[in-house]
Amino acid sequence: MKSTTLLTTLSLASTALSTAIPLPIRTNTRPIRLLHKPPLSPPSQGARILSSQSEESTLGGAHLPSPPSGKVASVTATFTIPHASMPVTGPTANNTVGLYAASFHIGIDSFSGLCPNNRFIRAGVDIFWDGTIGGEQTPWVWYQSSPADEDGMGFGNFSAKAGDVVRFVVTGSEVKVENYGNVTCTKGLKARQVGVQRVDGGGLCGGEAAWAVEDFPLAGMPDFPVALADFGGVVFKNLEVGFGNGTVMRNAEGAGVRDVRLAAQGGRLTDCVVGEGGGSVRCDRVVGE
Repeated sequence: MKSTTLLTTLSLASTALSTAIPLPIRTNTRPIRLLHKPPLSPPSQGARILSSQSEESTLGGAHLPSPPSGKVASVTATFTIPHASMPVTGPTANNTVGLYAASFHIGIDSFSGLCPNNRFIRAGVDIFWDGTIGGEQTPWVWYQSSPADEDGMGFGNFSAKAGDVVRFVVTGSEVKVENYGNVTCTKGLKARQVGVQRVDGGGLCGGEAAWAVEDFPLAGMPDFPVALADFGGVVFKNLEVGFGNGTVMRNAEGAGVRDVRLAAQGGRLTDCVVGEGGGSVRCDRVVGE
């Protein structure tokens, strides 16, 4: 297998970007894996919580705080796994031997990192484009139930490909993923594959539900996020948030929204919005808007 030179860019000034510089070379034949860094730490651990939509962030999407009447107990969403491709505009574009990636996930307490001890549960899909081994690679479906499992855990023999419709359910005791294949509607259909894993939700705050797009680093290379792949757009739909008092909310109305913003990659990289009535969360890939 050809080696892959990972490229990134450094900002020389607030209004200028440097040329790409090489990072360490990936020389093994193991599948590509991302380092699923935990969300921001709470203020008691000395971290600064993002307060402005214009601040740098590897994380975008929507997060819905729990109401005073009940904590978040479950989060559900369905989305089509996007295709990964090489961006053709922006500072990271057209690196034909480069590696690009993007991650899409849902979770409990997994966006703002406000829970003591940074407890959270999330599950999602990572997509990849590697120019040295044929372009688009097989997506990886994963879950993570504590900061200790930074690489995330797979669902055994569960598999998926770009274009498949997947449904995730995250609770304080288990995570579940269903793959419906390349379909336009899942209503009345039986999932082709199902993956279920028990998790330890001890210490969860139930403070928020999240539907997210993220630009993680490579596993073993934590210093820089991978260049964000072009994925067109992703739409989280069929949203459900269950609360500890037994109520269920079937939308994300009232959720806060933020975008992935990285100066070294051109600025604003996503355009995330909550749909009318809160029925969906959509994040489109953009370049420096």
